[in-house]
Amino acid sequence: MHTEGIYCVQFDNDKIVSGSRDQTIKIWDIRTGECRTTLQAHNASVLCLQYDDNYILSGSSDATIIQWDIRTGEIIQVLAGHGESVLNLRFAKDRLVSCSKDRTIRVWDLETGTMLKQLIGHRAAVNALQFKDNRVVSASGDRTIKLWDMETGQCLRTFDSHSRGIACVEFDGNRIVSGSSDQTIKIWDVATGECLHTLSGHTELVRTLQIDTASDRIVSGSYDGSLKVWGLNQGNLLLSLGQAIEGRVLNLQYDYARIVCCSNQSRMVIYDFAHGIDTQFLM
Repeated sequence: MHTEGIYCVQFDNDKIVSGSRDQTIKIWDIRTGECRTTLQAHNASVLCLQYDDNYILSGSSDATIIQWDIRTGEIIQVLAGHGESVLNLRFAKDRLVSCSKDRTIRVWDLETGTMLKQLIGHRAAVNALQFKDNRVVSASGDRTIKLWDMETGQCLRTFDSHSRGIACVEFDGNRIVSGSSDQTIKIWDVATGECLHTLSGHTELVRTLQIDTASDRIVSGSYDGSLKVWGLNQGNLLLSLGQAIEGRVLNLQYDYARIVCCSNQSRMVIYDFAHGIDTQFLM
């Protein structure tokens, strides 16, 4: 068990990987719920992570990013450069993009561990990011979303419609979906900058969301403890799970049949829709 709140989670058919305020990353067997491995090297909360077949990348309140070998748990490298907490990161192949409370976004070469670009323009903490090809989308406490060219570092567009800070963002190349402290989710057209839909229903900050273009779904989680499923194209509410987890929903992942979410109460819940909604598995 994690001993404090769980900030980030990712899963596949074999495992769940979670990062916590207790400074550890844990790898769990998704079928039995047993903890297979505990990784510890950060000296503050693990705020974000992502893994693939080879590596886990984790970002922390200690302002560092660690690259781990997912099989052995060995540390491959530590990336230092951010001045404050690393709030979100995404990687694909040899490119890593991270964002921080220090108001910057950094682009890294994972092969060499060098920082390639620093994207500067937000006026508050950069809470979340996503990238596709050479386009980066970032969301900030300054109430704006920015679209960047990863190669040049140029800000291409600023999206401004939320009335409070933005906590989470997703980007599929054509649309941006954002969740905010103003309790709404907004869907944006990347090409025009137009806000296509505003989704209302959560009663507190929308902390986490994921879009799935193939199934036309948005799944969102909020500090109000609920999970909601929306239509991506129409912005219509399809399903609401009231008190989905004890405490505040801090992160979620969705894969057609399942939602895994985690909370500030050191719990994770799996909703398995393939076996009838609400089949829960608590750790």
